[in-house]
Amino acid sequence: MRSNSDYISDGLFMQIADGDENAFREVFHSFNQRLFPYVLNIVKSSAVTEEIVQEVFLKLWTNRQAVAEMDNPVAWLFTVAANQSFTYLKRISTEQRIIDKIKQSMRTSENPTDEYIFFNESKIILQKVVGELPAQRQVIYKLSREEGLNNQQIADQLNLSPNTVKNQLVSALRTIREQLQKTAGALFLFLLYLSFLIHP
Repeated sequence: MRSNSDYISDGLFMQIADGDENAFREVFHSFNQRLFPYVLNIVKSSAVTEEIVQEVFLKLWTNRQAVAEMDNPVAWLFTVAANQSFTYLKRISTEQRIIDKIKQSMRTSENPTDEYIFFNESKIILQKVVGELPAQRQVIYKLSREEGLNNQQIADQLNLSPNTVKNQLVSALRTIREQLQKTAGALFLFLLYLSFLIHP
């Protein structure tokens, strides 16, 4: 059942369709607080939840004219959020199964020399991708993934806010993932495993 605030929001969606950025900001602030716990309950990760919610509002803006013509644009927001969340879960589930097979194959490998070469080639490619990140993201990534510091520790060390560190790390991981997707097959998945990208 729709709430009174949902009906009031219909007018804001009409304004968004006309390109009203103030109306968009009002919808964002209103529904961000409702979408976040909804998505978090599905994906169980605050960082991933933030990314998904941002994608929902990006889709709202890019599809604003079509959304404004819907009978229930609020329901559309939650439907997109759910679809994005389940797509994420499906992807990490598939990747995790393949990674488990790769790890098992490496443990039972009869040719340790080939395994050693594969491992080192993987690290070289990953290091190259990390080295192409903007300076601050590169430092934050290394402190997190290579030195094992948490966001608060990184923030204290770099004199940044924990939220800035979190956002920069999410952006770094997204960039690395996109670059590694250009690497074919098992090597890409092994690189994901090395860089802890499956569970950012």
